[in-house]
Amino acid sequence: MKFGCFGFSRHLTEIQSAGFDSAELDFCELTDMDDADFSAFFREAASSRLNFEVFSGLLPLSERFHSPEFNLDYWLEHTARGARRVKELGCVMIPFGAGKCRSIPEGADPAAAKEKVASIVRAFSALLAEYRIQLVVEPLGPPNSNYLNTLAETDAFLKEVNHPNCSAMCDLRHMHKSAEPMSAIEEYRSIIKHAHIDYPRKLTRYFPAPEDDFDYRPYFEALHKIHYQGILTVEATAVKKDFLQEAAVCRKYLEELAAEYESV
Repeated sequence: MKFGCFGFSRHLTEIQSAGFDSAELDFCELTDMDDADFSAFFREAASSRLNFEVFSGLLPLSERFHSPEFNLDYWLEHTARGARRVKELGCVMIPFGAGKCRSIPEGADPAAAKEKVASIVRAFSALLAEYRIQLVVEPLGPPNSNYLNTLAETDAFLKEVNHPNCSAMCDLRHMHKSAEPMSAIEEYRSIIKHAHIDYPRKLTRYFPAPEDDFDYRPYFEALHKIHYQGILTVEATAVKKDFLQEAAVCRKYLEELAAEYESV
C-alpha cells in the first residue's frame, strides 16, 4: 500500500517532507492555471520524488447536474484541457465525488434524474478513457449527498453507467457516516480502485492521529483482506496547528496501522 495526501500546488513541499508517496492535488486548480504557471508547477512537480497518479476535484462543488445552467459540453472541454495536463504528470485516475452536483433535486422524477447522472458520468468516463485516465465514483455520506451513499448503491449505478472506464472507491468518512459495514469493502472488492481516509467524526477533516477517539483498524483490516495495493490518500482539508507536523505524524501512524496487517 502507498500513502497519499490531499493538497493544492502550494502544499507540494510539505507533502513530500512529511514522507508521503503521492500528492492528490486539485484537478481544477491545475486546469485553470495559465500556461506559464502550469509550466512552473510542472518543473517543481517533476523535480520532486512524489507521484501524481490521482487528482481530485474534477468539477467545482458549485455545479449542479440538474440545473438548467449546467453546460455539459463546457465541462467536458474543461476536463479535456485538464486531462492533457495531469497526464503529463502521470495521472491514471480521477475520483468523482461532488455530492451536491449529483444529488437528486427535491420533487424531481427519481428515475429520470438518476439516468441523467448516469449519462453525465458515462460522458466523463468516455472522455477520460481517451487519456487512459480512469474515473472512480466515490460513495458519499448523507451529509454530502442524497445519492450514491454506499458501495452497494454505487455498484448498481456502475451497471447503469455501463462503461469500462468507470469504477469506484471507498472512503472511511463516508462509510462511517452511512453506517456502512467495513465488510462491504470485501463484498465489492471488484469495483474498488482507490481509497481515502481522514478523521471521520467531525465535520472538519483532520489528519488521523494515534490519539484519536476512533479505531481505524477495521478499515485497514478490510483493505488488507482484499489485498489492496493502491494509494490510500489522506483527505485532510484542515489542520489544528501545523500542516507539516500533523501530516508527518499521520504518515507514520498510517504505516504502523498497515504494518499490523501486512505481518499477519
